[in-house]
Amino acid sequence: YVGKICYISIMKKAYIKALKVVRSCNSDAHIMGAYNFIHNFRVNFGNLRGCDELTKKLMEKCALQRKIVQGRSNGAYLD
Repeated sequence: YVGKICYISIMKKAYIKALKVVRSCNSDAHIMGAYNFIHNFRVNFGNLRGCDELTKKLMEKCALQRKIVQGRSNGAYLD
C-alpha cells in the first residue's frame, strides 16, 4: 500500500513535468519530444488509476501546443 502511494506521488510529479515539457515547446522537434514524453508517461504509469485521464489531458494540451507552434511557423501568432 505504501509503495503504491509513493508511485502515485511520482506519477503526479511526472505529470507536472510533462505539462512543463508541453508548454515549453516552440518547434516541431520539441512537439515530437513532448509526445514521446507523454508516451513514456503512459508506459510507466499505465497500471495506476487516473493515468488514462491524465494521458488524455496531456495529449489534448500537446495537440493545442502543436497548433500554436505550427501557426507561429506560418507567420500567424495565436497567443
